[in-house]
Amino acid sequence: MITLGIIGVVAALTIPGLISNHQKKVTVTQLKKAYSEISQAVKLSQIQNGDISGWDFTLSGTDFYNTYLKDYFIKNKELPNSEFKKEYIVTNMNDNECSSEVWCTQNDSYYVYLSNGYIMGIMSHPGQTKYKSITVDINGFKRPNKLGKDFFVFSIIAPDGLVPYGYKDGGISAQKYDTLDRDKLKGTNEYACNAQRKGIWCSALIMADGWEIKDDYPW
Repeated sequence: MITLGIIGVVAALTIPGLISNHQKKVTVTQLKKAYSEISQAVKLSQIQNGDISGWDFTLSGTDFYNTYLKDYFIKNKELPNSEFKKEYIVTNMNDNECSSEVWCTQNDSYYVYLSNGYIMGIMSHPGQTKYKSITVDINGFKRPNKLGKDFFVFSIIAPDGLVPYGYKDGGISAQKYDTLDRDKLKGTNEYACNAQRKGIWCSALIMADGWEIKDDYPW
């Protein structure tokens, strides 16, 4: 009985950690796959539509998708944000419901339900000329639908192609960085991958860490 009790205590202490580590590995695998597939679509589109430096980033999310991305994905459903937000709510890493970002405010942002189970969003940016934000939920409608957990943000910019949101010109002026500096990515910026912040830079942090979720990641 004593031995069984010890085994039970050890299991209670170790199993949650094992489950968490497994979830982290699955998350990274899915995120890396999504990043690869979207990057490949951007490269294929350049063959048909010319170099990315000539793309029109002033287009709405709907028009940008139809012009540059539509032909390069296998999808189940397509719909604008005005319809999408009726069935899906994004939560920031700090647990506040999204209320100000383009993926929850711009009705002509566009969403695609991919056959692999991902949901990809293409954002509308009023007045934006340098990049187009792309979001991906790596497990579709399954919870938590939360930034940094299953919802991640990237940008398409020239000449780099698909990058984590905020890299170089792939972010609004006050929320950008030139290097994948994890101290900044985890810091106090509004977009930082920090449990008290929005978590928009979490895709950048995972990439900065060599496609890993480190122990200090705000999981």
